[in-house]
Amino acid sequence: FFSSFSKSHPQPVTHNPKMAQFERTIKDATDTTPKVISYCTGSCSDPPISIHYFDFGGKAESLRLLCFYLGLNFDDVRYPRELFRAKKAAGELPFGQVPMLEASGNFVPQTNAMLRCVARLAKSTAYPVDDVLACAKVDAVLDQDADTFTGVLVVNYKERFGFDFLNDDESSCQAVRKTLRERVLVSHVTNLERQVGAGGWLGSDGNVPTIADFNWAPRLVYLRDHAIPEDDGKILDNCPKLSALIEKFYALTAVKAYYELNPAV
Repeated sequence: FFSSFSKSHPQPVTHNPKMAQFERTIKDATDTTPKVISYCTGSCSDPPISIHYFDFGGKAESLRLLCFYLGLNFDDVRYPRELFRAKKAAGELPFGQVPMLEASGNFVPQTNAMLRCVARLAKSTAYPVDDVLACAKVDAVLDQDADTFTGVLVVNYKERFGFDFLNDDESSCQAVRKTLRERVLVSHVTNLERQVGAGGWLGSDGNVPTIADFNWAPRLVYLRDHAIPEDDGKILDNCPKLSALIEKFYALTAVKAYYELNPAV
């Protein structure tokens, strides 16, 4: 699955809160294999985990950033659409979709489950498993993603949810998006704003991000800039804590290093 690639480009990089040394290698895709970007620290004695997705940010971005932040060895596996369709048809993807996490021969779907898994593998306080109530707060903020984006997903991906008939009714879709923007989404981000803790992070009063922040920072950027095509990009203007969280998250040393290394992502 990870062999027979055409090129290898080693590149050292410093990253993560401890500024550990990373070696980055790109193995380009062929007709039958995906592109793989490998990140490896130190002696590379730890087995890498693999993140399976497409060759853009999307729903896998939070997981890539978390792995990079935690200094984990990982393979960023990026499928061409044709290869993804073939694997889906062959039943090789849990729930028939990506992103998907591979660790020790196990395949884990669903973004929130993957974030929890990675944090626990790293024994990170980004998901404080020894504190039941702290984890519950993080889980609640993570789960709020589904409530927030359900309407957006349905109107933007109609066939996936059985609303194919709306493909011929753009005026109704525009009306739905208008309602989402003016009422539904405003309510959700207002509620989410209240969950920003004293340290400026979601679901915690601490001074370091949790896995909820790794999910929500990219999602808030998507919500602000892309979710509603007709939007003016001002949906977070009345949410100063969320706006500050975005700035704070993308100013993290590891996050900045990741994007310096991957400017096109």
